[in-house]
Amino acid sequence: MLRAVIVDDEALARERLARMLAGFSDRIEVTGEAADGIEALELLRQTRPDVVFLDIRMPGLDGFALLEKLEKIPAVIFTTAYDAYALKAFDEDAADYLLKPVEAGRLARAIEKVERLVEGESDALRRRLQGLLENIGRAPLQQLTVRSGDRVFFINYDDICFFEASDKLVSLFTAEESYVCDLSLNELEKRLPGESFRRVHRSVLVNIRHIREAQRWFGGRYRLVMNDNRRSTLPVSRGLKKNIGL
Repeated sequence: MLRAVIVDDEALARERLARMLAGFSDRIEVTGEAADGIEALELLRQTRPDVVFLDIRMPGLDGFALLEKLEKIPAVIFTTAYDAYALKAFDEDAADYLLKPVEAGRLARAIEKVERLVEGESDALRRRLQGLLENIGRAPLQQLTVRSGDRVFFINYDDICFFEASDKLVSLFTAEESYVCDLSLNELEKRLPGESFRRVHRSVLVNIRHIREAQRWFGGRYRLVMNDNRRSTLPVSRGLKKNIGL
């Protein structure tokens, strides 16, 4: 039986994956969870699992830095929302990757792959992971993946105008299209480059490169007019207006 550790700074993501793995309890056992890289480093050194389900961007110590600090690298399954270039690298160098939200069938195939690797290819796996660290390093990833049914879209950061949260859903808006995003605004803030993406309201994250104008609104507030085809207007909260220099 495989021993597994889940590393993700999003509690809901950890809980969902743990529930899904419980459906494979005859083949895999979750021996621990960690909410950040620093906590994960100690947990992995203590428990020495066969496989780690690893998020990439986390506070304190990201996924790549965590792997660099491990003396013995287990099989790694990345749980990610990253771009096509990164996914190609993961295909070649990691045990597997899973796009969030994780699908049961895809998870089953990843477990089968790890079972084969653990049985006789641990040395080769470590060499491939070392190649991953050397090839991809910490270069910024410039696309976000969004899933729609059985299709996956790769959206360039520069094409994203803004994100808006409503009714427990986060929508991503480009100049012409909109997509439902599986990440929370808090997680998006951590993953996206801060020089371009700024929180202006509890429900709005904007790409400042797509702001057309800022209009003074009632009560001393502001609203933004974006340069998308809809000329979307977005609220700016008093406490966050400093994020865009107002």
